[in-house]
Amino acid sequence: MRSLYLLLLSICPFLIVIGCSSNEPAADVTDENTVELVFGEQEVSLTASHYASMAEDASDTFDDAAPLFTNDEEQLRKWFIRYYIQMHEYGENWSTDEMISLAEERQHFEEAWRTYARQQYDVEVTEEMIDDQAAYNIELYESNTPASVQGMAEGLGMTIEEFFMEFDRDHAERTVIWGELFPVLKEKYENDEEAETVSLARKYSEEVVASLQETDPSFPGIDLPE
Repeated sequence: MRSLYLLLLSICPFLIVIGCSSNEPAADVTDENTVELVFGEQEVSLTASHYASMAEDASDTFDDAAPLFTNDEEQLRKWFIRYYIQMHEYGENWSTDEMISLAEERQHFEEAWRTYARQQYDVEVTEEMIDDQAAYNIELYESNTPASVQGMAEGLGMTIEEFFMEFDRDHAERTVIWGELFPVLKEKYENDEEAETVSLARKYSEEVVASLQETDPSFPGIDLPE
């Protein structure tokens, strides 16, 4: 379970989009106020109010249970909130300790994901580039804000602009880095037979995980469903 959910959002960077594989629940944004999740024959509707409540509950739970000393508590909080919401979206039953562990592992992976791009592929991005991407995300969704974004922003006491510029800024940064990284990886793997069936995003994640496992063999591997 740890390996699957650790990297699930690496392939789907936004919580607001549809599921990424046939083994995951499909999501249908029927309008700006509702997200429909389908688990086999079971259908679950989540409104902005649901997301607001989940985000608020997640934040309170983190405050009550998080370690007193962390290297980057704000990033850990973000990932805890995201996994807390994902738990409800996917019908999981994770304990608070499990979600903290998932958040810590994901935070570690995300730091390595960025560092590896810089050190191995000379990918550098600026704050201005990240600001531009966040501003684009705001513009993209301002007239039809998904229930997940609308609700999470409300539950965290943020405006939509603050949500994209602050809470979701790491996703904007990731998008910018990936935009620089993608053509480099495409050239690197152009003659790789496996590149036809394995996405470049996954292949890069495998590189990052391999680098992490060199120093920490216990770090979870990639085990995503096909």
